[in-house]
Amino acid sequence: MKRIVPQTIILLLSLVAACFVSCEKPEPQEEPQNTPVTPVAHGVYVLSEGIMNYNNSSLSFYDFSTGTVSPDVFLAANNRGLGDTGNDLKAYGTKLYCVVNVSETVEIMDLHTAKSLKQISLPGKQPRRITFDGGYAYVCCFNGDVLKIDTATMEVAATAQAGSNPDGICVANGKLYVANSGGLNYPNYGNTVSVFDIATFFLVKEITVVINPTRIASDSQGDVYLVSNGNYGSVPMTFQRIDSQTDEVVQTFDFAVTNFAISGSLCYLYNYDYSTQQSSIKVLDVTTEQIVKEQFITDGTVLTTPYGIAVDPSNGDVYLTDAYQYTTNGDVFCFSADGRLRFQFEAGVSPSCLVFK
Repeated sequence: MKRIVPQTIILLLSLVAACFVSCEKPEPQEEPQNTPVTPVAHGVYVLSEGIMNYNNSSLSFYDFSTGTVSPDVFLAANNRGLGDTGNDLKAYGTKLYCVVNVSETVEIMDLHTAKSLKQISLPGKQPRRITFDGGYAYVCCFNGDVLKIDTATMEVAATAQAGSNPDGICVANGKLYVANSGGLNYPNYGNTVSVFDIATFFLVKEITVVINPTRIASDSQGDVYLVSNGNYGSVPMTFQRIDSQTDEVVQTFDFAVTNFAISGSLCYLYNYDYSTQQSSIKVLDVTTEQIVKEQFITDGTVLTTPYGIAVDPSNGDVYLTDAYQYTTNGDVFCFSADGRLRFQFEAGVSPSCLVFK
């Protein structure tokens, strides 16, 4: 039986450790000249965080046509690794963006080849999550900064200030929403979401939410959904809905959520209880705010430690990653829309983010 570390210890130690950058960062290396790179096929990129301070984040690619995995396409394309603790991965246009927290970089790659186009160094900022709107990338950082990056020039165009230790960011209704976790200030967690007007990049409101807000995303109707981790004791993990018209919390759900992914009218959300080592995966209809499936997986497949979740927009397949003990390679599970396992494959240590190509 594999031993799972209690959630409180994992999250608190990882947040405290994140404020220290490894003193042995790899020296920047010159890009190899004229290195032939083969474009990847139709498939899915998987970012694996690695182990903090081990400098072993990786980018896998699963080829749908052949059913094969390339264990680290970034390393193969660039003759160097991604760095230490990759926290977020998203595509925008023809580029792939990876936020590497402990190495304090944003890696911008060609979407088709994983070839690095630019590495933005952000010393002292501890970048965490990324979102996009109108030709710009927005990155929230643990030091409180929100960066506005021009996706054409790949340069930081402006910086704004959010709250304490931002740990989630999304766009809705012409506004930018930043979840201020305060996770490095234990036990004095943050309890706000900063709202910025996209056009001016000015802070327009602070929304009070349940303490320790982290995961945040919007649906096609403009609602913003938010996970607050609470204090891992007297204040439980909470899932909330913010109306982007009024910028108020209009609903607090009566179930816990660890992570979630929205696709069309459906929100797939899982919860993992580190005390009981039990998980549940529900499906919420975001048009009615009602649970339409209490248990998404219908074929008896069991995940040890669910970690990442994403939905393939082309066919509705739902992907869940399993981090096991966070120290060995994890797996990626692909389920059909009716909750049956289609296939699975191995990724790196703590696979967390997926991007479909």
